[in-house]
Amino acid sequence: MTEVTNADVIKAYAEYPQDLIEGFGEEGDLTRKHLLNPAIFALLGDVRGKSILDAGCGQGYLCRLLAKKGASITGVEPSEAFYTYARSREQEEQLGIHYVQADLSTWTPPSNTFDFVIANMVLMDIPNYEPALKNCITALKSGGGLLFSILHPCFEETGSAWKEKGYVEVRDYFEERSIKQTYGGYFIHRPLSTYLNSVIQAGGMLQKVIEPQLEKTVAELHNAERYWLVPGYLVIFATRVAPLKEAR
Repeated sequence: MTEVTNADVIKAYAEYPQDLIEGFGEEGDLTRKHLLNPAIFALLGDVRGKSILDAGCGQGYLCRLLAKKGASITGVEPSEAFYTYARSREQEEQLGIHYVQADLSTWTPPSNTFDFVIANMVLMDIPNYEPALKNCITALKSGGGLLFSILHPCFEETGSAWKEKGYVEVRDYFEERSIKQTYGGYFIHRPLSTYLNSVIQAGGMLQKVIEPQLEKTVAELHNAERYWLVPGYLVIFATRVAPLKEAR
């Protein structure tokens, strides 16, 4: 795998176009609005009075949605551009969101603090992701819930490729590798088992795995049939338990 570091990715996101940050949408982009948000909100249930960490919160759209539902929100984001925008929105709206600028992998989390930790489309962007995942679980109260979404490792090919071919092609599935993106540097392909086993090793108990499906009418309206016929994303829910002891 090409050696890409957390610092490389953070630097790339610092150069993310400002108009795209500002124009991301109050509910996120199409797939967040119609696929990821419904799955996340269904898993969370009523969040009034709940403490939630948005780990890798980006420009803060999900923080704002959850704060408006009555949750107490902390957002962690390493990129200067995204962090600055999220902070500016908080200064304008005063929703009570606390933002921290930090790399999830090196951040020292407050332990046993949050009812839920959400990492929405984050872990596949972090080269050194295992410390970040461990920090997310450490931040949870005992029995608290970790929700994270990623590009579906089995079906990562883009929607534009689907429009050309009408199917998703899978290649070199077992090879962990970095894949260049138009914006934000790289994401890292890892097999699905890598993520699931990492959750278990970090002290999480798997509870639910969701492959969100776009409604047919929405898919047709937005020319996005790929997300009706083949899942593009994966949402995983786990709860915190005692971490596994190392074998002697």
